[in-house]
Amino acid sequence: MFVTSQIILEYFNISLPGAILGIFVLLVALVLFRRVPNSIELASKPLLTYMSLFFVPAIVAIVNYTQLILQFPWALFLAIVVSTLLSLGLTALIAQKLMHALNTPNKGNSNASE
Repeated sequence: MFVTSQIILEYFNISLPGAILGIFVLLVALVLFRRVPNSIELASKPLLTYMSLFFVPAIVAIVNYTQLILQFPWALFLAIVVSTLLSLGLTALIAQKLMHALNTPNKGNSNASE
């Protein structure tokens, strides 16, 4: 899926990580075929079995700090929203800069001949 995604992204000149398009292509393929291939099912079962363990630390923290959360709900909400937006924005900026830096030599050669 990743290689197919990379080819599609390069062909249509789309600035998007190949993994994101690969996941989307996988989703479309799974919906169209209406079944999950055995290899994907075997690889995903262990992850799905223990996925709930990833949420345990967050749930425990909420229970331990209930009083603080009830005392400052707007501060907590604002901190979560601002930090999420900053993280997404910074990640997008860095990804865009890296993608541009990786694609610059190829584009530089094609622009020089024009």
